[in-house]
Amino acid sequence: MFEVLDAVLERAVARGANDVEVFAEASTSRHIKVYRQEVEQLTAARRRGLGVRVFRDGAVGHAYTSDLSESGLEEVVARAVDHAAVSDPDEFSALPQPAGEPADVHPYDERLAKATDDQRIELALKVEAAAVAADERVKTVEDTVYADGEAEVFLASTAGVRGSYRSNQCYTFAYVLAEQDGQVETGYSYSVGRALEALDAVACGNEAAQRACRQLGARKCASMTVPVVLDPFVAAAFFGVLSSALTADAVQKGRSLFAGREGQAVAADLLTLADDGTRPDGLDSAPFDGEGTPCRRTPLIQGGVLQGFLYDSYTARKAGRASTGNGLRGSYSSLPGVHPTNLVVEGQATPLDEMLAGITKGVLVTNAVGVHSGANPITGQFSVGISGILIEDGRLTTPVREVTLAGDILGMLSGIRALGDDARWVPSGSILTPSVLIEPMAIGGT
Repeated sequence: MFEVLDAVLERAVARGANDVEVFAEASTSRHIKVYRQEVEQLTAARRRGLGVRVFRDGAVGHAYTSDLSESGLEEVVARAVDHAAVSDPDEFSALPQPAGEPADVHPYDERLAKATDDQRIELALKVEAAAVAADERVKTVEDTVYADGEAEVFLASTAGVRGSYRSNQCYTFAYVLAEQDGQVETGYSYSVGRALEALDAVACGNEAAQRACRQLGARKCASMTVPVVLDPFVAAAFFGVLSSALTADAVQKGRSLFAGREGQAVAADLLTLADDGTRPDGLDSAPFDGEGTPCRRTPLIQGGVLQGFLYDSYTARKAGRASTGNGLRGSYSSLPGVHPTNLVVEGQATPLDEMLAGITKGVLVTNAVGVHSGANPITGQFSVGISGILIEDGRLTTPVREVTLAGDILGMLSGIRALGDDARWVPSGSILTPSVLIEPMAIGGT
């Protein structure tokens, strides 16, 4: 593949480009869905291609292709150069320079490559069987999915950036419907890792069933202002919204509630939040980002104090700072942009039972609808629909549904009182978080 990249660099320079960067990717993905112990869907897809970014007289042009023939390479280079010719110059656009050795991280497990489709199917069937066997009230496992993917990334530029790495990951997912007295409730669960051996099929099925069944009998509760505990799935959704406001791009565009708050307390002092692209178990870990900058751990909030933001090379130049290794690409067809890698929530852990025991009246939130659309990263205000379980005198009692949780993100961060001992990876954005106790928060019910 590097021979192909070098040929593209030479062609672009010959066409008048001042600087050139080529990003290539070869990937394979698999998706298996089972229903009632039969394989309902099995798909596998391969993709290979490259993207070219050229810099000429302060302007940038980008083009991509999946045609790696001689004529295909000639065409993609011509398009990239033509795009630069009709683009406006930008004083902050420049080719990223080498920034040191890649991080010592290896996000690839050879065991996954050796797995067979029969083994993948067997694992998915175990998930479904476990969900059905967990409780007689489970009537249907609506979705049982196994999926995995592996990719090899290549990057080369006229500045001397040059590198490649392999990565892979896999997961199972179950979405369960439970029924009692005509009422239907849903529950879901994931298990994630880099090899089949890292996935717990039985635990995934059991948890999905339990989450559905414990909501049976749910009803609205009275409106109140009480402590709430966000379980890891819900906490991950809120921290995911929060992360977008912690990018330099959002700050520079005036779309972040954290703008101008560096060095200030923005959360309870027990909270530490970091972006860490080097964690061995992180789903989005890599030796370097989509621009060749080594991935690293970047503190965002430490001891409740805002430490800084995430940068790619463009936003870093604009701010007079260095990239934090967060110039990520969705694929070879996209340009790099500022995004988190692995978002990690840390702090002194409190056993979950102990956390609940200290609550006289509150709510354990197990599902939140519309967090990304209902939470505003600019103002921090949010109002989302939730379901969960009432906490009364330290015990989980009545399930609740069709109520709202409202507040603002800064108030929520400042109100964090404890972090649970149940931290787990949630694949929606690769977030490692435990349950989070926050008080007080407004619940809107009857």
